[in-house]
Order: sequence, then structure tokens, then C-alpha cells
Amino acid sequence: MTERLWFKIGAAAKRIGATPKELRYWERIIPELSPRRSKGNLRYYHVDEIPRLKKIQAWLSEGLTVADCRQLLLTGHLARPLLDLGLEELPQPPVIAPRRKPSPAEQEFLGRQPDLKPVVKALKALVKRLSSPPTDLTQQKPELDP
Repeated sequence: MTERLWFKIGAAAKRIGATPKELRYWERIIPELSPRRSKGNLRYYHVDEIPRLKKIQAWLSEGLTVADCRQLLLTGHLARPLLDLGLEELPQPPVIAPRRKPSPAEQEFLGRQPDLKPVVKALKALVKRLSSPPTDLTQQKPELDP
């Protein structure tokens, strides 16, 4: 049995883990996602479009907007910074004088500050990964099968 080359919007959406409504919205924001249309005006996505749609779905699940996804597809990077981590200066929490003498457990808790280094490292890695250009997403769509 041969592999299908064209998928209706419902089948394409199911393959990437989205809904047809989401795909139609993506088409409005990302005009480069223009699927082929049948005589009955049904949308058909080519099998070569599925990886690009999966990439968009992954970016959206990471918190990007559809407009961000379009910019990534077109230019390979985002013009705006993803996060302003403010790593240059981490503000110190204000010191509040206790009204009574804290217990030893409270003293231990008040003396600790959360270790945010792993979070900052993960966010930097995410920014670096999302700032790199996507690979091979500018292929031309082939014509419909006869």
C-alpha cells in the first residue's frame, strides 16, 4: 500500500496534535501555510507540510505566539527577545525585622534563598534553541496528484 501524499485538514490536524480550527487560524496569521484547495474548496495538506506544522505546534506548546512562529519560519529568528531575565542584577529580597524572635526552624527557612541557577540555565538553553534558524522549512509544495 502506498503512503498518502495529501491529507484533508482533519487528518493533518490529527497527525500533528492540533484541531482543524487551529490550523485555519494559523493560515490566517501565517499566509505561507496556504494548503491546496479542491473544487469543493476543501483544504488539502501535502505530506511534506506535516513536519513544518509539527514544528509550529511544538513552538506553540513552548509558549510562542503564532506570529512568533511566522517570524521564525520566515527569518529563522525572533526580532524581540523571548525573555528579559534580568540576569545582570538579581534583586535581593527586603529584610524584614521580625517582631518576635523566630524559632530555629523559621530562622533556617528565612536564611535560605531558592536556588534559581538551574531555572536560569534551562531558560538560556531555550532562548538559544529558539533563536537558531529552523532547518529546511522553505520547500515548495508539489502539485496535487491527478
